[in-house]
Amino acid sequence: MNYRMDRAILNFWSDKELKLEGAHLLDLCEEAISTSRPVWTPFLSQALGNWFGGILRSEGLAFRVEGGLPDAERARFLMVEDAGMLDQVASEVKVIRAKPLDPRGTMEHRQILGSLMGMGLKRDVIGDIRVGEHCSFVAVAHGIADVLLSQWDKAGRERIQVELVEGNQEIPAEQGEEWRITVASSRVDAVASSSFNVSRSTFQELIQQGKVKRNDLVVSKPDLEVKPGDILSCRGYGRIRLVESTGTRKGRIAWSIIRYIPRKT
Repeated sequence: MNYRMDRAILNFWSDKELKLEGAHLLDLCEEAISTSRPVWTPFLSQALGNWFGGILRSEGLAFRVEGGLPDAERARFLMVEDAGMLDQVASEVKVIRAKPLDPRGTMEHRQILGSLMGMGLKRDVIGDIRVGEHCSFVAVAHGIADVLLSQWDKAGRERIQVELVEGNQEIPAEQGEEWRITVASSRVDAVASSSFNVSRSTFQELIQQGKVKRNDLVVSKPDLEVKPGDILSCRGYGRIRLVESTGTRKGRIAWSIIRYIPRKT
């Protein structure tokens, strides 16, 4: 028997592309319920993942979230009607380690992602890309891992060697610096400009240029209010995770943040 979900929940999204992605996720959810078979989503951004997770909980559908890397932001959802099946379904996320052949070689996040997209891969089959000190790790959908192991040999100008991370090999968590900032308000331009150490006017220009994201969604208004748990990113400046906020005696707002600086490997 086919199960049909209320499409009105798609009105949560004003962006046409996100609404289409949301509709596809509802299709997958209906498939899992109607067929009683395990169904995997593509890799979802943090914003889509938060929205979809809420829907699955409201529908009472059992699910598992896998990103492949510690504290992953992009992740895939496994959906099953019978919760007892969750632990029986094998993972559909693989992790690839990439390392420059030249010991002096360096790679950046944008070079790694650009090389993968240049191979004709879609963003939804690629999870987080974690740039480490000597190598980088990339979470990918199970179905493309073999292709990357046999064909991916270059990122930017660097020739690379790749291998599958298997078994209990340890993948390092992303390293960030703990900071504390004090701002007049929790507007995104106030919090982010202080976090990235740029002027507020400069950061407002970066927003106008479409270079700023919150939870993987482009920020269009500088007066957007941020909250604990949000991840803010700015092209060329890095990313921050907002941990918690408290009021000060002078009526300002103190934020605890974790700042991730762009790295080369």
